[in-house]
Amino acid sequence: MLDSFEKESRLQERRAARQRQMQIMEEAASGIGGYRDDNNNNGYKDDPLNKEYSLEEDEDDVPSMYSDYAGRNKTDELWGSGTKANLSEDKLKFVLGDSDDNRSNSASSWRGIGRNKEHEESRELLMLAGRRVSMTNNSSSLEIGYNYGENNERKRYHKCGGWFAQYKKLIYALGTFLVVGLIVMGVSIGEKEKNTNHDGAEWPPKQGTTTSTSESSGGSNTPASDETNENSNKEMDVTKFNRIKDRILEHQISHASTLEDTNSPQYKALTWIVRDDPRQLDVALIDDESIGITGEEIDKEEALFERYALVVFWFTTTDKNVVNTKNYAGSSNIESDISWKKSTDWLSSSGFCQWYGIICHLDIMSSNPMNHFNDDFHVAILNLTDNNIHGEVPRELYMALSKMQSLDLSGNELGGEIGLEIGELKDLQDVFLQSNQFTGVIPSTIGGLSSLYNLNISDNRIGGSIPTQFGQLRRLRDCSMFNNRIKGRIPDEIGGLTDVLALYLDSNEISGKIPKQMGSLTSLVDLRLRANKLTGTIPTELGALVNLQTIYLDTNAGITGNVPTEFGNFIKATEIQLYQNSLTGTLPSELGLLDGLVYLYLDSNELTGTIPEEWGGNSLTGEIPPTIRGMEHLQYFRASDNQFSGTIPTDMGKLLKLEYLYLEENDFEGPVPPELGELYRLKIAV
Repeated sequence: MLDSFEKESRLQERRAARQRQMQIMEEAASGIGGYRDDNNNNGYKDDPLNKEYSLEEDEDDVPSMYSDYAGRNKTDELWGSGTKANLSEDKLKFVLGDSDDNRSNSASSWRGIGRNKEHEESRELLMLAGRRVSMTNNSSSLEIGYNYGENNERKRYHKCGGWFAQYKKLIYALGTFLVVGLIVMGVSIGEKEKNTNHDGAEWPPKQGTTTSTSESSGGSNTPASDETNENSNKEMDVTKFNRIKDRILEHQISHASTLEDTNSPQYKALTWIVRDDPRQLDVALIDDESIGITGEEIDKEEALFERYALVVFWFTTTDKNVVNTKNYAGSSNIESDISWKKSTDWLSSSGFCQWYGIICHLDIMSSNPMNHFNDDFHVAILNLTDNNIHGEVPRELYMALSKMQSLDLSGNELGGEIGLEIGELKDLQDVFLQSNQFTGVIPSTIGGLSSLYNLNISDNRIGGSIPTQFGQLRRLRDCSMFNNRIKGRIPDEIGGLTDVLALYLDSNEISGKIPKQMGSLTSLVDLRLRANKLTGTIPTELGALVNLQTIYLDTNAGITGNVPTEFGNFIKATEIQLYQNSLTGTLPSELGLLDGLVYLYLDSNELTGTIPEEWGGNSLTGEIPPTIRGMEHLQYFRASDNQFSGTIPTDMGKLLKLEYLYLEENDFEGPVPPELGELYRLKIAV
């Protein structure tokens, strides 16, 4: 046990040590802690205190630009003070904890605990003093000190060690962030190269051709180019592109090959939908556990498909490169030649129901049914007639516009085949494609258009034969196929068109006989088979067409035989044209009973016998029968270039509507009857 005296001595000693420690720290904090050696040229000798507690930890922390500083030993520095005061050796040893006290082991062990603690506290105070000096010299990022060179001149230098130590973690964090950014950039570049197709174009591209196409359209009716130019700078959402593409392929709206060709109208259309379209439509997300989409989501998806199909049609008919490859009049078209006459709102931010030529179904589910006109809903009518449209009708138009009821693209410059896909339009009622340059054949799938009322594909270059499925169009009212290159015979199945009112098959290359099944078309009002290669006799079954008003069978050199007496049943007939055939025999007297007949052309045949009406270029002889007076609506009477004899019947004076009378080159005798003077409408009498 230590006696009380010894305990008191040790307590006093610790208090004195603590006071010395505080004094040293205060001196260091105020800049008095120098360690002068007058024999040293630099004014200071190696100071162990500086070695232990210098704010610098590494020679590299000193900028190399300060050559005077870099060449010196860092132990020759002070902490920013030029004061040359010395620390006594015992003070230095106390701070460093290097006392060589030779006390007993137990005492040294006990004191060592306190000494180590004092040593750590001293180091903390010294570091605090260094920071205070740094703040005193107004150096927030660099610590300022002085070197003493020759002639005791002070040279200013900057010390970066403390600044680096203070912000080391921040610097490490910034460096890590930079490295991660470079890695991400590298991955992005690699992905970009991966998504480049064999032609060098990006898949999907960052730049589309919408702008150039819009500019090519010209005029005030072209799509809004400002929106397109602005949106074309956007990045492509590849995920959305592929999602919509997969759904389009799933519904077989487009072929995969067209969506992978960056020059195709389909690819350009999908790019516009995904990147440039201000409306930004999208398909619903479906996961593996989903049971599908229903209700409103279906309408939105179908609206997207329809918008896509219309944009495909736009690019197909306005892209010069696409049109020229499909142009049947040569490849000299320039952009101004293929510009639509009208294209108001096409490829704009408006819903396609507001685009020129489009009428949509009424959205009865909408709170404001009229709003559908500036919306994307189901297309009911697409009417772009006489609009200078070139190119082809893409399959997308048939596959996507599933609820379309009327398609009118007549009077344009469209070519190519009509396409089997037209059979997908189950609600279609009207198809007007006349006066274009369509080729190919009549698609057999047309028989699936069970709702079709009007079909007009006349004045094109369509070949092939009439498909037998044609007879399935039970609701068809008007069928016009004239002025094409249709060959083959008229199928017997045509008798199934029981509701047809007008059937125009004239000016083709149709051969074979007139099928007797045509006698089943009891609703028929107008039948035109002229200018073909028909053969055989006229079937008597045609006499059942009691509603017939017009019948053209002329200019078929292969038609032979007699004029059927059943023609007398055409009580509503106003025109009968049988000229330039090979008809023989006599004319039936029943023709004299057709009091509504206006035009009767029988010239250029081989008819014989008496004449009830006008005809010429035959071998007719005899007198004009008095029954001619029964044709009270007759306006044209042509009987020239025959072998008529006798006198002109006075009953012709009763044809009060007669305007043209041709009787030259015959063997008439006697004077012209004065009754002809009563024909006040007569314009020409020869």
